[in-house]
Formats: sequence, structure tokens, C-alpha cells
Amino acid sequence: HEGAGKVVKIGPDVNPDLFSLGDRVAIHLIPGCNKPGCLECSRGLHVLCKADGSGNYGLGRDGMFAEYVACQARAAVKVPDSVEMPAAAVAPDAVLTAYQAMKYTGAVQPDHTIVIFGLGGVGLNGVQTALHLGVKRILVVDRRQHSLDEAVALGIPEENCFCTGDGPDEKKIEQFVAENNVQVDVAIDFVGHADTILAAQMLVRPAGLIVQVGLLAQHAALIPGYIVMHAKTIKGNYNGSLESFAEVMELMGQGVLKPKLETGSIEDLPQVLKDLDDGKVRTRMVLLPDWKE
Repeated sequence: HEGAGKVVKIGPDVNPDLFSLGDRVAIHLIPGCNKPGCLECSRGLHVLCKADGSGNYGLGRDGMFAEYVACQARAAVKVPDSVEMPAAAVAPDAVLTAYQAMKYTGAVQPDHTIVIFGLGGVGLNGVQTALHLGVKRILVVDRRQHSLDEAVALGIPEENCFCTGDGPDEKKIEQFVAENNVQVDVAIDFVGHADTILAAQMLVRPAGLIVQVGLLAQHAALIPGYIVMHAKTIKGNYNGSLESFAEVMELMGQGVLKPKLETGSIEDLPQVLKDLDDGKVRTRMVLLPDWKE
């Protein structure tokens, strides 16, 4: 549902100063109607807009597994010259979602201690965003040691990495937080498993914030008494705003955000989807069409 490409046709109602044929653009998934009177769009919540023409590319409308896609002009953001197209293709979701969750929904600050659950194609971009924002202490949790190794390569100290998988690498973040009296200000869950949802509730300090991004679990435990008596807040984060998308593309152009990705052929789509379901895709998979230049 996320992608990037070159402009091959421009509608008659599009401002001719915005785009030229051949421009490289990435496409926001849900640009909304962006009208001043729209309750959602006026608050930067374009992804919640239900107006006709609001987008939903690849989620409710035909998406990017095709040679061409038609989109609203406001959904297209020019790709900086320094950004390669596979990286631009994952920007509308894998990068934007992580960026929005960190900077705006989570409002993480330099003096914060945060926990990041899940270091896949979205979570690793969350790590990069947190580092860019200067967060003083970033704790990362994943069941796969190779994902934690990716976080270390980005600059996370090994002592701040916690493996939840069975085996010799297992390391309990709950024990570390308790023994060291760590005050977790924000927990960002990029997994959405019942275990991570519960762990996030328990780990954040009183009046702390949980940002829910992952949505694997259909049902998960919520402890109302614990949340209420400790004044904790849970916020959902779904993709990001048009303004955030522009910021993401600028940061990618500056080399600040460099999404981790793998590439394959569009012809391998069925196998890639199976690999994704089996947990064999380590980061973000970009499928390149046979008609690529």
C-alpha cells in the first residue's frame, strides 16, 4: 500500500506549478480532503478523514502493486535527489508512521527515557527518529537478536537492548527497569502483541504515556485500575499527517533518516507475502517492477 514513482500524467485541475512530467514522488496513503472546514484535516488528522477523495490508497482503493496509480495531487510529495526510489517507496508508511509516533503522538523529549517494542521495518525507523530527536535513553525490545543488532549498529548501547526470545540471549527489561529504578516516560509499541501491550502498561512511570502503533492482537489485556490509579495515558498512532510527511522527506534528503529495507521482484509477490507471514522479512520489503528503468 505504500510506494513511489514518476509522474507520467497530470490532471487538468492540478496547479501546473506543482509538478512536471518525470518528477519523482512518494504517495501519502491517506491525504484526506484537506479542506479548512474538515474536523480531522484541520487538526492534522488526515488519516481519519472519511470525505470522498480522501485517499486510502492500497487500503480501500487500488494501491501500489501496479504499473500506474492515480492519486490526489496533495498526496504526492517530491522525492529529494539524494533519496533512491526504494527508500522513497517505504517513506509513506514505514518511515512516516514511526516519525509521527515519536515526534508528535509520543512527543518524546531529549530528557526522556523511552522504550521501543519491535524493531522491524517500522520500529527501526522509530529508533532513528528518537536518536535524531536527541532522546537521552532509548531502551529497545525485540524477540530477534538480529534486530537488536541492527539497533546497536544505529547507535543503541548493547546494555539497552532486551531480547524476549527463548534462549541464551533472553534479557528481561522488566527486571532491568525495576532493579535500576528506571523511570520510563514513553513506551512505543510497534508490535501490538498481547504481551507487548501489557508490558508497555506496566513499564511506564506514573503519568507516563503508551503509544500504540502495532495492531497484531485482536484482544489484549487492559488493567483499568492500574491505568487510572497511576494516571497513565494510552494513545493510538495511525500513519502521519501531510506536514509530517514533508518533514520526513526533507530528513531523508539530508541523510538523517535512512530506512532499512530489502528488495525483490514484483513477480515474487506471493512468496514475499508468505515470507512476511512466516517472519522471514527482517526489515521492509520493496518490490521492484520488471518495467523499472
